[in-house]
Amino acid sequence: MIKKKAQFAASVGLLASIVLCLSESHATAQGKEKEANSYSYATKGIMEFQSAQGAGKTEYWKLLLDESNLGGKELEMVELTLPAGEVVGSHHHAAVEIFYVLSGTLGHEVNGHMHMLTPGMVGVVRPEDSVRHIVPKEADVKLLVIWAPAGEAKKYFAHAKTTPIKQK
Repeated sequence: MIKKKAQFAASVGLLASIVLCLSESHATAQGKEKEANSYSYATKGIMEFQSAQGAGKTEYWKLLLDESNLGGKELEMVELTLPAGEVVGSHHHAAVEIFYVLSGTLGHEVNGHMHMLTPGMVGVVRPEDSVRHIVPKEADVKLLVIWAPAGEAKKYFAHAKTTPIKQK
């Protein structure tokens, strides 16, 4: 009888150990899956760089959101400062491009129609549109730029010498 109780206790202990190991393995797998699907809830940005545009003229780029901290390819977001007097020639994008003016003024020409965007205003460019940007000579313009879907940021950040932004 004592031998049977000992065997029963050993069997229960073994089963408990197996269940515990399986549940820990499942929890670890769920944690890794969560990590793979997680994103930053708050960010100071991912990386930044400066690009000289002539004597005393510098663009400042800060990548705020991309797949690495958003967890998906829905959009990318950049904070961009263009220097006074800069003209960005006519071009197209593969994604919708949305500008939100934080400070300054942006001449936003879409398909030949000029719009002067001031703080609080939004400009939109569709992939089929031709766009050109003109910054008046009086002051720099600071913009929030959103591309949807993602894919545009690599055109600017892939070739640049970027600096990672430390998060707290």
